Amino acid sequence: MSIGFLTSVFPISLLDEVVGVSGCAERRRRALPARLTIYYVLALCLFSDKNYDQVMRLLLNGLAWRSRWVYTWEPPSASAISRARARIGAEPLRVLFCRVTGPVAQPRASLSRLAGLRPVTMDGTTLAVPETRDNSVFGYPDRAARFPRVRVVAVAENGTHALIDATFGSSAVEEHILARRLLRCLESDMLLLARFGPWGLELWRQAVETGTHLLWGVTGADALPIGRSFEDGSYLSRPAGLGGAPLRVIPLPGAEWLITTLVDPRQASASELAARYAERWVMDSALAWLHSDRRAPAITLRSRSPEMVAQEIWALLCVYQAMRELTCQATSHPGASCTCARV
Repeated sequence: MSIGFLTSVFPISLLDEVVGVSGCAERRRRALPARLTIYYVLALCLFSDKNYDQVMRLLLNGLAWRSRWVYTWEPPSASAISRARARIGAEPLRVLFCRVTGPVAQPRASLSRLAGLRPVTMDGTTLAVPETRDNSVFGYPDRAARFPRVRVVAVAENGTHALIDATFGSSAVEEHILARRLLRCLESDMLLLARFGPWGLELWRQAVETGTHLLWGVTGADALPIGRSFEDGSYLSRPAGLGGAPLRVIPLPGAEWLITTLVDPRQASASELAARYAERWVMDSALAWLHSDRRAPAITLRSRSPEMVAQEIWALLCVYQAMRELTCQATSHPGASCTCARV
């Protein structure tokens, strides 16, 4: 069933298109053609508890079963698998990710909107990679980290949890630096939910320039100048670092505060905004759903070189997106909600 899932959401025609666009089409017949190698990398994410040989056997048996045993293959050696992965590199999986990302069908989509805007979340996480000389370029986020880590940041719809865009880099790169790359995906009908530290105001200014509305959790907002107060407990502020542009501050219990470009409480009250912020998409739990050992402190990738790590991350994001689409299709009948599945 898992292999059937791969071939249905990633049909051969799509993979052939991706292979052509990424420039990795074969000039001669190979035992592991590019499309089969892409299926294999995707299968690695589905069967994270299996070794390389076991995943290949599951893939080939599944493909043979799908063809009603018209086509069969001999499992290649581990070295042949490694060479095939290195031959195609990360680009085909990146292109495939670009092809499958975006909003998925959501019945009664208007119910997930707030103030007429489509809530989306920007969030990040780190993924552990094997400790090799090559992978050391990804760095260690802190002294307690046992393995190098890659920092991944993505934007997803709140209603469906479907990915809109994603990027990644060394764990030494701060999340807000990677987040700047994702401003390209923002649109004027979105409400971007995010959580950032004291340096978030500079990123805030850049995000506002895209025309989207913002609802962010920040620390240190009590230092912002207080302007007009509203009955719902929020108030206006005009920080000097934003050139006097107004934002609305919503105090929360504890050290975190909310700031938003929705400055009129009639658009959305403080309680509505706080409730929607609490429901934001969280990347850690989303990707952990795809990992076989959900009790593990973090997802650990298999790849032992940066190029193969990139290939595996794009594949992981592709499989996550496909799972979201499948879940939303399964829950598309009246009364169902895409968010009911913990993916």
